[in-house]
Amino acid sequence: MVARRSFWVWVVVGIVCSAIMWAVPGSETVPYHIAWATFALCFGLEVWSAAATWTSLAIFTVVTGSILVLRVAEGVLDWQEAAEIPLMLLLMALMVVHVRRRQGAIAALTALHERESREAHSRELLTRRTSHEMRSPLTITRGYIEVLEDRHVGTESAIELAIVSDELKRLTRVCERLVRSLLAQQDLELEAVDLDDLLLRTRNAWAAVAEREWLVTASAGTSSCSPERLRACLDTLVENAIRYTRPGDTIELFGSRGLDGWISVGVSDSGPGFSAGTRRAVLAGAHTQAVGAVGAGGDVNGFAAEGPDSPVAQLGSPDAFGDELSQTGLGLGMVEEAASRRGGRLEIGVSQWGGARVGFSWPARTA
Repeated sequence: MVARRSFWVWVVVGIVCSAIMWAVPGSETVPYHIAWATFALCFGLEVWSAAATWTSLAIFTVVTGSILVLRVAEGVLDWQEAAEIPLMLLLMALMVVHVRRRQGAIAALTALHERESREAHSRELLTRRTSHEMRSPLTITRGYIEVLEDRHVGTESAIELAIVSDELKRLTRVCERLVRSLLAQQDLELEAVDLDDLLLRTRNAWAAVAEREWLVTASAGTSSCSPERLRACLDTLVENAIRYTRPGDTIELFGSRGLDGWISVGVSDSGPGFSAGTRRAVLAGAHTQAVGAVGAGGDVNGFAAEGPDSPVAQLGSPDAFGDELSQTGLGLGMVEEAASRRGGRLEIGVSQWGGARVGFSWPARTA
């Protein structure tokens, strides 16, 4: 309806201006240019059909051109005025071509965006379905193994069942990492997320799994992000912290909002922390950035903000300490990739207990 209204506005203005050109000899220039300006304005608002566009242009050019030629023949206008007939038609034709090309490009981009949105939605559904289908049989199998272990306590079968149980636990952890990796890489919908509440819920979920001293230091507020992706990154960091700590050690989930407008979240622990070689490799990266954190000994410990090609992307959190489940180094690589999607960075350093401090930050306002 908008395109039809703008077209009829141009038609009415063209008719009125043509009538004025015919009725008022010697004043053809002003209404002639007003009509062309109206065409440019209306066509720029909405693109009409090719038939309507070129037909109206041809009729207006013939009518007004005839009037101008007649006025030149009568001596009212100079012959130079007649030169505007092909010039104005050529100018409007070029405008029509470029506007149509622009609209075609916009339509192509819109279709591409819609297709990518559908694909992202399909990937999300596949991830959730895969997660359910992988976890459910593993949980059931582990339940039966535990029942069998209780029945065969102290027997030779207990040793074999213990091996099966350990392998199932290992497979469960691998499946969980796979699902988290898929979630962290997807383009999920953004929403307002209470980061402090998310950190608390993450702590509560993991506190039931591992016997640690759990702390939460949260003052990050609310941010527009994907809760699934953020939770996947936090779970990865927490799992690393659990792996390299023992019962009774401390694990802290932290979140803060700096004066520079950047939001930081992450996990620190009282475990062994990064080895000297690992820290040297990280600090030797091309994009190293010190952001000043005070460690247990009172020294200023630099955080390293690393790019995807830097050593840290190949280390995996404290994965580099030789855990057989983390030799791929995908831990920090996945978190860094998720942070970079929001224009953020990965940060590593030393916690206040001398252990590892791993987090990621991003600007609160991201285009």
